Amino acid sequence: MSKKRATVVVRRVILVVVAICCCALAGCFEWTEDQQGNLQSVGLPGVPIWKSKTPPAPLTPSEVGFTPEEASKVSGPVLVEPPHESVKAYRYRYYQTGQNRCQEDLNKLLAERAASSATGLAPYCTETPTAPPSKGDALIF
Repeated sequence: MSKKRATVVVRRVILVVVAICCCALAGCFEWTEDQQGNLQSVGLPGVPIWKSKTPPAPLTPSEVGFTPEEASKVSGPVLVEPPHESVKAYRYRYYQTGQNRCQEDLNKLLAERAASSATGLAPYCTETPTAPPSKGDALIF
C-alpha cells in the first residue's frame, strides 16, 4: 500500500472514531431490552445498528394483570396502542372469546389518527403482543 493511500485510510478511520465519540458524548447512544433484561437493539435513537434475531416473548393476559379465570375468557388478536401525546404508556386491549373487534377498533383509531394528523407509532392488532421495550441511553465522558 502506498504511503498516500495509507494516510487516507488512517484519516477515514480517525473520522469514523471521532464521529462515534461525538455521538456518544452527545448522548446519542441507545439500547432496548425486553422484560427479562435481554438486549434487543443497540444504536442511535430511531436507527438501531444491531437488532436481536430472537424476538421478545409474547405477553400473556396473566402477565398484564388478568386472573387465570379472566385470561381463559380472552382470545384472538390484541389491539396495541403505542404511546402518543396524551397517553405516555403502551395500552393493550384484549377481547373476550367470540367478541373480538380488534380490526374494527383499529380502523376507527387509524381514521381518528389520520383526521388529527397524529405522528409517531401507529396502533396495530397482533396475535402475539410483546411488552414495550425498556430503553436506555448513555452519556460518555
